[in-house]
Amino acid sequence: MQLKTKSSEFSILSSFKSIFHNEKQNNIDLLRAIAVVSVFIHHAQHVYGGNFPFLGDYGGQFGPQLFFLISGYLISASAQKHSLKEYVFHRVFRIFPAYLFFFIGFGFLTGVVTPHRIVQLPWEFLVNLLLLQQLFPSSLIAFDVLHVTWTLTVEMLWYAFLPLLLIGNRSIRLPIVFLAVVVSTAWAFYASMHKMDYFYPGVTDVNSGYSYLFLGNHFFSQICFFIFGSWIYFQKNSLIHWNPVSAILLGVLIFMFKPYYMIFNPIFLTGIGIGFFLIAAINSAAVKSKLVYIISVTSYSIYLCHFPIILWVHHGLGYNSTSGVVVSAAITIAVSILSFVLIEKPGMRFGRFFSKKKIRQPIGI
Repeated sequence: MQLKTKSSEFSILSSFKSIFHNEKQNNIDLLRAIAVVSVFIHHAQHVYGGNFPFLGDYGGQFGPQLFFLISGYLISASAQKHSLKEYVFHRVFRIFPAYLFFFIGFGFLTGVVTPHRIVQLPWEFLVNLLLLQQLFPSSLIAFDVLHVTWTLTVEMLWYAFLPLLLIGNRSIRLPIVFLAVVVSTAWAFYASMHKMDYFYPGVTDVNSGYSYLFLGNHFFSQICFFIFGSWIYFQKNSLIHWNPVSAILLGVLIFMFKPYYMIFNPIFLTGIGIGFFLIAAINSAAVKSKLVYIISVTSYSIYLCHFPIILWVHHGLGYNSTSGVVVSAAITIAVSILSFVLIEKPGMRFGRFFSKKKIRQPIGI
């Protein structure tokens, strides 16, 4: 028992130290940090006001879309490297421990999750536990604790879809990219025209914003971002000759024309722009920064907890303007570091352990 305690203490200490040592840092870390900071800035401006250039208005779109593209790249690597069993265990133990902690924790603190409401709405609560709430509007509306979980449903669907997509294929090729663009564009366009509101009668009628949340942001409208990232992963050896500066300039140029082509959102053209940023990132020497690395490795927890913390600092503690943003950011990072060390890292270790563990079959089977 004493040995296990010392081992646990050493593991926790090592996890804390790993956050502040960035020897393995790469530019994917930089992109991940940019994505989560973009979302934080967008939500902070929404609560505290101000006018932060671009990200204040568009960070809520740009950040998730960048996350989706990075996920397309990284999850493709994971699916190719690991067996299906390992892949599933890694994904489950990577996503659920921190999510359940913040969902249930903030849920009880805010009174959204209570024993009475769980008994009253068992199906809605279960759907939230399984991260499928964006597919069931009443469930997300009833237990909207973290305010960002629609993206997690989209992520979970990508995790389930990718292994099916790779059956019989060793990579993502241009016909699949083209098909993803067609599906994404058609879905997002018809959703923006409210031609698909009949999927959720009674919900989109009550609040027009729900049409965008549940239909405009559906997995099928976001699929192009994942596929772009996946295609870049499988084509990375042929893309290595791209000049990073040229890729960045092309990406910036696409976003400069955003006001002219942004007929509806999401639109695949922004994915192409973000794709150029990813190509520049993988073809450049790593930009190393301890702050960037800390934000990157804790980005999942930052994403989960930042909005409730922003609201609590503003409404609960009474902070406003710049001071509110600074206090919110400091508390968010502190909480996220603790979450990464005490929840995320142990969860990932459990995932690796169970994925390697052999399942003993009953005699006679």
